[in-house]
Amino acid sequence: MTRGPKGGMIRWANAAAASGLLCLIVACATAPWARQKPVSVQSHDLFARALAAQDAHDEGRAADLLRQLIALNPKLASAHTNLGVLLARAGRLDEAVVEYERAIALVPADAVAYYNLGLAHRRRGAFAEAEVAYRRALEHNPSQADAHYNLGILYELYLNRPSDALVQYRAARDLGIPDAETVSGWIRGLEQRAAAPQEKEGTR
Repeated sequence: MTRGPKGGMIRWANAAAASGLLCLIVACATAPWARQKPVSVQSHDLFARALAAQDAHDEGRAADLLRQLIALNPKLASAHTNLGVLLARAGRLDEAVVEYERAIALVPADAVAYYNLGLAHRRRGAFAEAEVAYRRALEHNPSQADAHYNLGILYELYLNRPSDALVQYRAARDLGIPDAETVSGWIRGLEQRAAAPQEKEGTR
């Protein structure tokens, strides 16, 4: 399997579940909803319509609805994160970064926003910034398997740090990432590469 990032959108369960978010974004990390002000039924309706548009692959409409939601609730971090996801999918990475950073400014412990910020930085070629974002995501949610997975990819393929990649791949595997069998293969490959110089030295 080709190594590639994982990402998605945050979803609200329904208008009655205003105390929490159903997260369908990277490793089901939950946004800290309790720290935000309650939102109106109108806001839930806008969000539901945005999700319906996204599910129908009308991402332009989804983005417009999220902008309306942000105009109504500018401090709703999850709306900024989801708008960032749509902007990133459209290749508008600099704008996506702005939305993720707005979400983080509103909720500094938002592991989901940090994770998506890492994805955007990686695509921009800003590898050092991507590492920082992934690591911040893991500080706030050490069980975020996809953050370990993508940090491992960053270390192996972009930063040439195979030993650090091993640590992250093992963490992703142990957390039960769906690609565990494939990741286990990558782990074996890196372990073999790490052992090869020692074996050659021993045969001299």
